[in-house]
Amino acid sequence: MAETDNPLKRLFSDFSTDFAIWLLGDQVASVRPTNIALLPSEEEIRADEIFDVTLTDGRILNLHIDFQGIRSHRPMPWRVLDYISRIAETYHRDVCSVVIYVGKGAGSDDKGRHQVKCSDGKVILSWRYRVIHLWKMKAEKLLKLNRPALLALIGQTQVDNPQKVLPQVVKRLRAVPDDEMRGRLFTALLALMNDKEMIDMIERMIARDNLLLDTPYIRRWRDEGFKEGIEEGLEKGMKKGRIEGSVSAHHRDLLDVLRLRFEPSLPVYYEIEEGLSTITNERKLKTLLTTAVQSEDLTAFKNVMDNL
Repeated sequence: MAETDNPLKRLFSDFSTDFAIWLLGDQVASVRPTNIALLPSEEEIRADEIFDVTLTDGRILNLHIDFQGIRSHRPMPWRVLDYISRIAETYHRDVCSVVIYVGKGAGSDDKGRHQVKCSDGKVILSWRYRVIHLWKMKAEKLLKLNRPALLALIGQTQVDNPQKVLPQVVKRLRAVPDDEMRGRLFTALLALMNDKEMIDMIERMIARDNLLLDTPYIRRWRDEGFKEGIEEGLEKGMKKGRIEGSVSAHHRDLLDVLRLRFEPSLPVYYEIEEGLSTITNERKLKTLLTTAVQSEDLTAFKNVMDNL
């Protein structure tokens, strides 16, 4: 769950309206994130995602979404009860809670309906929440919903026919008009994909797009370009290949650090990538790597890069 937790949270935050409509229906008019620590409590807790959702009839409710893998430090029903009660106490609104189980077998016994009875057998407390087992869902179901943001979850569903499903997913994501949103969706799709063969299939399909993500396949594709001199059997070519390969590795390390620390938009990412392509001095590249780790923001990094 650790490897999918952050990509899931980022995906649902970036495309909150699409996911709210999926979970609540077409009556959703607008969505606003309101993630806060839930108080009062001796021990602060934080839900994965909480959104203010305005419905078409003007009502405002809180949509709470929690992601859960196979293991949980606390039984999910009690966690959700805690979340629901604190959200209701904080906002004094209607609350809809959804638990999305990720990973085969996760939450297999959870139906989302729970109660506590008194000694006389009467129910004194009951609560419910919606349960979605992504690992039980067929990939075709997400395709039919016709919402690009949901397609990034395909890798967590049952993909029985990758050769048929994945080209459809890539085709629809390519059609997203906004470059930045399209890039985020492709990144989320790959981050939430567990099957290496399917990852390779997707990377091959997007390799020729304008959106060239820094993925393992594309790294291999770039590295192959440095082998031409070696294949010719020329000592000069071999030396050139080694130097260029080293420079390329520095470029990739820099881009990895910048992407992890600052999550730049695609236009900014491409601008930095283009600027780095003109810098081949290893000393300068090592200086930039240190700067990437220590800079407070991208502007500070770009100032150093531009003045090298």
